[in-house]
Amino acid sequence: MFSFISIEFGLSFIAFFCLYWLLKTKPQLQNLLLLCTSYLIVYLSGKAQALTALLVFTVFIYATSIRINHSSKPKIWLITGCVITLLNLILWKYFDFFRTPVGNSLDTFGLDSDWLASVILPLGISYYSFQAISYLVSLYQTRCKGQPAGRHLSLPALALHLAFFPTITAGPIARAYDARGLTDISDKPCGMVTQIHTQQCRRILAPTVALCLIVMALMKNWWLSGWIADNWVDPVFANPMQYQSLEILAAIYGYTVQLFFNFSGYSDLMVAIGLLLGFRLPVNFRAPLLAHNIREFWLRWHISLSTWIRDYIYIPLGGSRHGTARTQLNLLIAMALSGIWHGNGWHFLIWGLLHGAGIILLNLGDLLHARLRHCTLEQARNGLSKSGKVGKIISIVLTVHFVCFCFVFFRAPTLNDALLLLHALLYNHINVPLSTNPFYFFSLLLLAWILYPLLAKLISLLYERADTLPRYSLILPLLLLLVLVLICAPTGIPGFIYANF
Repeated sequence: MFSFISIEFGLSFIAFFCLYWLLKTKPQLQNLLLLCTSYLIVYLSGKAQALTALLVFTVFIYATSIRINHSSKPKIWLITGCVITLLNLILWKYFDFFRTPVGNSLDTFGLDSDWLASVILPLGISYYSFQAISYLVSLYQTRCKGQPAGRHLSLPALALHLAFFPTITAGPIARAYDARGLTDISDKPCGMVTQIHTQQCRRILAPTVALCLIVMALMKNWWLSGWIADNWVDPVFANPMQYQSLEILAAIYGYTVQLFFNFSGYSDLMVAIGLLLGFRLPVNFRAPLLAHNIREFWLRWHISLSTWIRDYIYIPLGGSRHGTARTQLNLLIAMALSGIWHGNGWHFLIWGLLHGAGIILLNLGDLLHARLRHCTLEQARNGLSKSGKVGKIISIVLTVHFVCFCFVFFRAPTLNDALLLLHALLYNHINVPLSTNPFYFFSLLLLAWILYPLLAKLISLLYERADTLPRYSLILPLLLLLVLVLICAPTGIPGFIYANF
């Protein structure tokens, strides 16, 4: 399986990087090289099936975009494009659900069903499907505003946008056009159309920051995430009845941190690769475990997905335009669909519903607070965190614990496994002895939680001063840090958890 943190990719990227910047004066040739490389990665990861699915889908989206821009009935073409995109996504994503009945039906008629076993989820289909929908909707909205036909991507440019190798495996979901709340590392809009269609020579963006992000990504994804999974999470979730309640609690906290390190590390790596190639990709995480309520958590966690859900599920359902009750229902539906997108088990649906219920309770609490204090809803929001440092700490602690609890359903293979783990958490403190030292792990987590805001500020400061940073004096410290990662990291190369979605 192809991996972005393998030695093979590292060496290949160095050769690709040199060739890419030899074409510095010809952005279109750079785009062609990027497209060929992206298709090669798709092929290596998913063979001909994944590449064929992507090629056919890209041609369909391109034809649909032309019709939206030039047809007298663009809405029909928009609906057609979105419906077929979603049906295509559902077909592939939930093929396992249909595999057995389809195989039985083929066997009944004496047809060969062995080929069904070779059908797998094409690489990145969720991410390029979401990018395609946002692209079509943006073109349609331009038409509705009475503006001239939007600048649609050419077929090669659209192919690059959908297959761009730093985003296709597990996001971030890059938009063709600028979107509210979706910004790059410098907090600026980062639509892909202007970046792909540029006629100006590209340049390497903030190389020192990019190198720091790469080392930090390897630390988070390869070392820390892998160590937490091997030592604290996987053994407990595999057989929770053998572990004491405190160890189960450590595994629950540990999985939240493991997932954060794994996914944010991957996102940091993709942002860094984008910077080295002259592209500004959206930042997917902004210290989410420091959010002071669940609403803010979703403004900081998997930002490219949460903004996509807002723009293409919540707002089309009516958003907050039809009264309080309808607003809460729209939120619950949007979060439930987010849960279903992550997987087809009941535990994923419950995970989404729990987050939806958490946001609804928060909104209702804000309304009650506003009425009791006779103030506006905006003034009443975040009352606990605004009350002072103690109130803010309490609100952050409550939010983190709610998120950790919900992730039990996200991590467990089935709903029954999640309930079994929660049962063990409640009752295994009586007769089950400790086999590890969870207090040691709790101390590490608390220390990391305290230090993380400082690290987040350091990265922001590095980017702000990117042009004045020494480009060579930091190479040795970064290499030494990289060697430390290689020494401390577990054996093997960890996968990207979100690549499964």
